Amino acid sequence: MKSFIKLLILLLVAAAIAFGAWKIIETTLFNDDDVEPPQQSELRQPPPAPVPPPKQDDPYQNAQGEDASNDTTPVTLTCIDASKIIAQLYDMRVNGKTQDEANEAVSNNTAIPDERVSSFIEFVELLWSTPRDKIAEKNRFIKDFTANCEKLAKAASSAPATPAPAAPDTPAKPATPAAQ
Repeated sequence: MKSFIKLLILLLVAAAIAFGAWKIIETTLFNDDDVEPPQQSELRQPPPAPVPPPKQDDPYQNAQGEDASNDTTPVTLTCIDASKIIAQLYDMRVNGKTQDEANEAVSNNTAIPDERVSSFIEFVELLWSTPRDKIAEKNRFIKDFTANCEKLAKAASSAPATPAPAAPDTPAKPATPAAQ
């Protein structure tokens, strides 16, 4: 009986050594584990809401010439504009349009700033990967998106100490006279 127990202990030690050796070989030869988890986690995260970073009015903008002022005009994207684009994409999904058609619509939409096109394309991928019957009702979907967008915009505008007053004033100037 003692020899049987010694044999089991020997097999257990041999298995532990073999397992340890396999883990060492696996990490040295197949060192893909460090690279894949960040990519997979990026794919599973919902795309960030298309909220432009807050910008200050540049007092030296006119010194750069007319081209600089024309380039900076369509850069801002309000939550209302983003909601309209999201509503169009929602309609395309519900009406059976293909993901390629939606990606093309996003790429050709001049209202979307170039730096935000990739966010909308990620949103399209997420929307098209979700079954139609699992997608929320349009009004609730757009309402939730707008609420999240505005919450992120408020958080972004209150984060920096000095630029915070300048960022909300830029988009609010056209809205203030219309509200009065």
